[in-house]
Amino acid sequence: MKKISDILIIDDDELLTESLSDFLIAKGFRVKAAHNGKEGIDIFERQQSTLVLLDQELPDMRGIEVCRRILDINPNTKILFITAYATIEYAVDAMQAGAFNYLSKPFELDELLITIDMAVKNVHMEGKLRVQDYERKKEKEEKRLVGSSEVMKRIREQIALASGSDANVLITGETGVGKNVVAEAIHDLQDRRETFLAINCSAIPENLIEAEYFGYEKGAFTGADARREGIFELADGGTLLLDEIGEIPIHLQSKLLTVLEDKSIRRIGSGRIIPVNVRIIATTNQDMEKAIQDRRFRQDLYYRLAVFNMRIPPLREHPKDIPEIADYFVKKFLRRPISVPDSHIEQMKKYPWPGNVRELRNVLERASLLLRGDEIRPADLLLQDDSGARLGKIDQEGLNTENISTLEEVEMRHILSAFDLCAGNKSLTARTLGISLSTLKRKLKEMHIR
Repeated sequence: MKKISDILIIDDDELLTESLSDFLIAKGFRVKAAHNGKEGIDIFERQQSTLVLLDQELPDMRGIEVCRRILDINPNTKILFITAYATIEYAVDAMQAGAFNYLSKPFELDELLITIDMAVKNVHMEGKLRVQDYERKKEKEEKRLVGSSEVMKRIREQIALASGSDANVLITGETGVGKNVVAEAIHDLQDRRETFLAINCSAIPENLIEAEYFGYEKGAFTGADARREGIFELADGGTLLLDEIGEIPIHLQSKLLTVLEDKSIRRIGSGRIIPVNVRIIATTNQDMEKAIQDRRFRQDLYYRLAVFNMRIPPLREHPKDIPEIADYFVKKFLRRPISVPDSHIEQMKKYPWPGNVRELRNVLERASLLLRGDEIRPADLLLQDDSGARLGKIDQEGLNTENISTLEEVEMRHILSAFDLCAGNKSLTARTLGISLSTLKRKLKEMHIR
């Protein structure tokens, strides 16, 4: 049994208190004891305990009152009542006061240990949930929609509209514009849906996609040693973000369409239909009309996903937001007042930002690391390659983009380089690049490489 660090016993029966203390100390606990309510509260205020064993009736006050006073000091403490007057009415009062459980006197020591073990598990679980909640809040703080331009105002209006219904949402836009941030903002405004599960469709190997989405039964295939729920079951009652939806292989899109139409799934290896209530938000950086024309994406699935369609514009379409976004990231990275020179802000407004907000963030983070003095100079990094060599010059009058490669050209060179380094092994290349095998094959085909 995992140990609670220490236990406080509050009971006016000195013989019981002494015997319980000896027993629990022998089991590895640190134990403190008090014989009335005021003494117990005073001890707890000086050194809080994770678990309190509390008598129902004390010489100076009722245990219910002591319970409330202790939980006012630390609401995470577990209160275990020990009482000779156990009744349903008393049990209800104890639970309403915030008690974890209660035992009727006399009780077996093994019963006490089992109850303590339950409290231990509860403490650890609540601790993990608090950490997760803290991390989620920090992530939300870091993933903010920054900007006050008309473009950003329209995006916020669309988010409010999308959050007002359970209709599926398709968010399109170039890489780095903040599609996932918008998806989370839609979910956060939906009080009726608590769970938010995000999955990157391009990161799942093609042969595992169906199992990942719909789950499987034990023995359904080699390696299925136990039953596993899929992402639709895990997200039941909540929101499921399908990031890069355009990367799902065409032969699996029909199964996804069936789930959206029937609102049910069937695990691999099972004949049982499982109903699911999931709100889908999908994102993609692809041109979906072209994907449909090229028969890489089903038109009927597109219409199911795009009940509410949002396009997030690239950063170059709302450069007025760059000063505000830059200020936000600089404060985040440096945590102290540092100015970005106006000349750099103007140069940044003229830069096309092929990587959008993500690129802006990376440039500002790098400039923060290279900071000298009280000014950050991000524009000096805009046209540098990985070695730091200058590729061109940005000035106040205009922008020289002659030597800037397009994203498509950069991506093509990177894929070919990885393909060569992996000796033409497509599976290894896909894993190295962090994309699905089907995506790699499609991109190689576009480059006329078999």
